[in-house]
Amino acid sequence: YIGYTPKAPGTAGSILGLCIIWSLADTSSLLYIILTIFLLILGIWVSGRAEIYFGHDGSQIVIDEIIGVMITFVWIPLTVHTLIIGFILFRIMDIVKPFPADRAQKLPGGIGVVADDVIAAVYAHLLLQGILIIMERGAL
Repeated sequence: YIGYTPKAPGTAGSILGLCIIWSLADTSSLLYIILTIFLLILGIWVSGRAEIYFGHDGSQIVIDEIIGVMITFVWIPLTVHTLIIGFILFRIMDIVKPFPADRAQKLPGGIGVVADDVIAAVYAHLLLQGILIIMERGAL
């Protein structure tokens, strides 16, 4: 029911995603990736069904944000700092929807609901990886 949050349900869904990620912090990368792929497939199906009630990419549908946050953190060391930075990057990319996320959202059904968040997550992941590399080298 987190999609019924009156203000910023996408952000609330992303925070729920962070909680899920934090609970998986001690699991293997393989299990994390398998779970992410499972949620991706489930999310496409659920989002397609939910559109019947909420319209295309209705604000009540937040499984796409959960999937996006999970993709953002694939192979990222989980610390409080990386969670905060990655969360902010994902929310910015999800709101701004840089090309081709803006177009992917227009795809029909559950694919369109989830695709823009997947693309936003890939952008956020790459930016987060870049920030971590720069931090590791001592430039930040």
